Amino acid sequence: YSFSIGKQETAKWNPGGIGGSPTVTYTDGPKTLVVTLVCSKAGTDELEALGESSTNNYKMRLTNKCACWDGCGGTPPPPPPPPPPPPPQRNCSMHGHVYTSDKEIIQSTLLDIAINPSQPSPTTSSYAVVDKYGAVIELYLIGIDDVPSVFFCLQSLQVLSIIGCTNLSIPSELLLLADTLASFTVANISTSLTLPPELFNMTILSTLSIINSSLTELSEDIINLDKLTELTLDQNQLTSLPTALGKMASLKRLSVSNNLRLASLNALNGSTSLTTLQGSHCIITNLPPNILSLSTIELNNNLLTSLDGLNIIESNSTISMSFANNSINSISNDFFNNMQTIEYLDLSGNQLSKLPVSIYPAKGFQILNLRNNVFGHQETEWVQGIFRPTNSTVIM
Repeated sequence: YSFSIGKQETAKWNPGGIGGSPTVTYTDGPKTLVVTLVCSKAGTDELEALGESSTNNYKMRLTNKCACWDGCGGTPPPPPPPPPPPPPQRNCSMHGHVYTSDKEIIQSTLLDIAINPSQPSPTTSSYAVVDKYGAVIELYLIGIDDVPSVFFCLQSLQVLSIIGCTNLSIPSELLLLADTLASFTVANISTSLTLPPELFNMTILSTLSIINSSLTELSEDIINLDKLTELTLDQNQLTSLPTALGKMASLKRLSVSNNLRLASLNALNGSTSLTTLQGSHCIITNLPPNILSLSTIELNNNLLTSLDGLNIIESNSTISMSFANNSINSISNDFFNNMQTIEYLDLSGNQLSKLPVSIYPAKGFQILNLRNNVFGHQETEWVQGIFRPTNSTVIM
């Protein structure tokens, strides 16, 4: 005699969790069977009927290796580690008031600052990025009259951008952010900006951008920023650069475009780390010598007459170079010797009448722009013909 108390297709698995045994539940109409699985490492294979706990509710116990978490080991995986505790909040005293939280700091200024906006607009309105512990980690201040010094009490701040401030003076309290601030941007300041000495003691600063702020001088003390990888100084009034820039082992990207009185980049001589150099719309007359690692160069709209100085580049990276709208009339024969992969080269708007032979074996050309030079018919046909069998785009 036999009868059914559960059907295979109705099986429901319950892992049981830490401290509990896994079970499989079967049903057949009103009847329910719960089979408790017990891990056995000794090869035991036993099904034990535990009886009917209530009408139509049956229990069994299966002891074998199938009940083990790993098939035979028998120990469940460890629970995930608990989340880290929130960082300790240190009180900050400013102008006779003690601030105990970032929320209190933000709300004390009465400025309209959006918190974690779904669509931040860094050019039109101020906002803050706040983490799950209530710590402000990014702050973007747009179009305010001055920066309240209380913001320098934000102990977890990693990114600070000040844009369109009418009367900015960076206070010495900036140094309070030295242990956390990695990115600092100042842009579109209506009055001439002076950088405080405290800025050059920001120990972990990796990105510094001073843009359109009438900056006339950059201190040699910038060499103290030994974590700095990106420096942007566009649209200022610089006439020279500190020689410290050529000695900074971490600096990879430098942009000095639209400094209309900047005539020389020789301060970069000997840089071993710089890979990207942008300096368009200046009055630069010669290229910086002895920079071996450059892979991206943009020096459009300057006063260059030759490309001497860059022929020693030995970059293994794809090279992109743009020298449009200068007065370049010649390129040395060995200029391209060490450049194996040139993806983009723009020499448009110059005074070139011929190209050096070393350009032709160069590999990887995608775009070569030679428009608006003074090539004769024969040179034009030669250049176009040499590149015609390749996948390069030549614009003449």
